[in-house]
Amino acid sequence: MMLQLIFVVGFTSVISYLVVFFRFARRFPRLYPELWRNLDCPETFGLRGQSTYLGIVLGLESKVPREALQQVRREIMAIRVLLGFTVVAFLLAAFMTA
Repeated sequence: MMLQLIFVVGFTSVISYLVVFFRFARRFPRLYPELWRNLDCPETFGLRGQSTYLGIVLGLESKVPREALQQVRREIMAIRVLLGFTVVAFLLAAFMTA
């Protein structure tokens, strides 16, 4: 029962993360066209684009200052929290089954 609950939390977090992440990736070029061009116009569904947007969300992209992203700050925080829930849930499931 506990393991099923952990998987439900994990998969719900993944689905929520994907919705919020793709919403962020769709809004970013429209809200910040100059930053988008500085990043060489990454596409939303490509592997390079997804890694670039994830780098922006996690604060690892040096070309984008955190202070410039005021309009999407809530989405960035939601993505970080959902990633945290997902990692913790699946790590707990892995340790409980191993």
